[in-house]
Amino acid sequence: MTNPRVLVLQKESLLNQALANILKNSECDISVITSGAMEAKGFIEETAELRPDVVILGESTPMASKDVLGYLLMSNPEMQVVIVSEDTNYLHIFHKKDMLITRQTDLLDVLCA
Repeated sequence: MTNPRVLVLQKESLLNQALANILKNSECDISVITSGAMEAKGFIEETAELRPDVVILGESTPMASKDVLGYLLMSNPEMQVVIVSEDTNYLHIFHKKDMLITRQTDLLDVLCA
């Protein structure tokens, strides 16, 4: 992915803000965009307009609900969504990707990667 565009909510956790700062200060050419959306509907509309490559969300926000995640990934199959867990400091990465699986090893490669 060349020059990825990363969308981050303005009002997020300290961990999410730290990730945004790391991205902004990296040697990679990453464009960090902030969203001012306060509810899921506005966030979906803003995401459709901005078309980011990656979205970073805190898991406790309404924007990280399964319904919103499903919609985001289905409407933009190439987009990756990173969910930040404020409690455990884990990052969950969701990415929908169409792939033709022709051998059992192909499935294992996807599941074990």
